[in-house]
Amino acid sequence: MIYVTYGKMSKEGLNGLTAKPENRAEALGKMVDALGGKLIDYYFLLNGEIDFIIISAFPDDQNVNELSLIDALLVRGSGAIESITTLPALRAADAVPLFERAKALQEAATYSKPGD
Repeated sequence: MIYVTYGKMSKEGLNGLTAKPENRAEALGKMVDALGGKLIDYYFLLNGEIDFIIISAFPDDQNVNELSLIDALLVRGSGAIESITTLPALRAADAVPLFERAKALQEAATYSKPGD
């Protein structure tokens, strides 16, 4: 399964990258590999709201749960990251069955918005 992680660097993290410029993909890749995943790509946006996006693949949610815990303990704990979020991602073609299921549930009137 593919996961998208995004976050915001702290002032300390940005200062560290400026003081000692380096490609952080290598360090990140080692952590992802150690959890049984694969780093697909790593981007910096540096737009003030979202500073980085990581695309990774993991065989199951257990590995991602471990990654989330490690993010909290190691990455945020280091002071380099202000916030970080990991979400599962579906390729557009893989989402079609979910849309079809939602349509079937809608047609079966299993959900109505408040006030209906």
